[in-house]
Amino acid sequence: MKPPTLLILVIILFAEAGLAASPTNQIENLTLDRALEMAERMHPQLAEARALVEAASGRAQQAGAFPNPEAIVGAQQLPLDSNASNQREYVAGITQPIPLGGRLGKAREAELLEREVRARGLEVTHRNLRKRVHSAFATALYQEQAFLAQSRIAQGFEKAVATTKARVDAGDAVPEDLARVEMELARAKVELQRSATMREHSLVALASAIGNVGLSVKSLAGSLDATFEIPTLESLTASLSEQPEIQLASASIRASNARIDLAKVERIPDVKVEALYHRLEATKENTIDIGLSIPLPLFNRNQGRIREARADAAAAEARARTTQNELNLQLRESHAQLASALAASRALKNEILPRADTVLKAAEVRYDAGDISLSEVLPVRRNWAMMQLTYLESLRDVMEAWAQVRPFSASN
Repeated sequence: MKPPTLLILVIILFAEAGLAASPTNQIENLTLDRALEMAERMHPQLAEARALVEAASGRAQQAGAFPNPEAIVGAQQLPLDSNASNQREYVAGITQPIPLGGRLGKAREAELLEREVRARGLEVTHRNLRKRVHSAFATALYQEQAFLAQSRIAQGFEKAVATTKARVDAGDAVPEDLARVEMELARAKVELQRSATMREHSLVALASAIGNVGLSVKSLAGSLDATFEIPTLESLTASLSEQPEIQLASASIRASNARIDLAKVERIPDVKVEALYHRLEATKENTIDIGLSIPLPLFNRNQGRIREARADAAAAEARARTTQNELNLQLRESHAQLASALAASRALKNEILPRADTVLKAAEVRYDAGDISLSEVLPVRRNWAMMQLTYLESLRDVMEAWAQVRPFSASN
């Protein structure tokens, strides 16, 4: 049986859409700036925080709305017996609740402050997201550079195997030397495979930090060896009050105090005004009734709500002090880690790596000339390779520490 033409067309369109979508989900040469921009655009945590701000705006709008009037339609004294006298009355009118004590204004003010709390929370989420992406990018870039370093190490041992094999064939080395070098090459290949796996994992972690775990990051563009000056701890501490966490804590205090004010005015009940049209069938008269309904706050004076609001305000003030202490500690620890990581990185680059290169080159020359044995040159190669990876690790530590310190900078 021949499939319907429309079904074939739909299948083809879906197949073409899948083929067209897969390459666009792959990214080459991803930079840190682009990763941050993508996270701001697609991360679900930011979308959730923005939606919460919008929801708070809706509550603020609703809190200031005046209550709707109520329509009243009724009939009174309807006779059950047809012989009864005509005493029927018809009623129609409206009743309007009137909030007193400025309750609507207080309610709107409280909800507007809650919106500010949500907005400050959005800033905190945005800042923490940038730190996570920056840190994940640093780790992924380190793993990529470590993979390249392991590749160079493996290539060096491949050359050593070829050189040693030629010397064995020429009678200048023993087969045990060749076996030792081949063992080192096998070990280097194992480390290379391990490095490749960790690189793939770090790229997946970076895609997750960006907000799309299905994103396929193929390669990164950037340098771990960034040059910058560390801002002083005093300058960073001076701008501590401008941090979004502090602003969030302050907004929470203001919102809690507004809830206290609202709970106080809610002790005053709403007044209801009634205006009714009255039709008396017996006398064919039309009348107007005016009424006023005032609840008496004898049993419920909103004391529980006031107590709750005051306790929430005290908790908000305590949280603000905790936030201040934690942020100050975080700043000092991050600044110390950055200074330490940067000092270690510079020492490795300027003092240790050049000497490691010199020692390795000298050992290679002496080994090629036959002045030293393979057992003497192999430890030198291992030490050189370890120094290369240690330097890359120090650069990663610098980037991760900078990701923690940078948000405290006023220029950020």
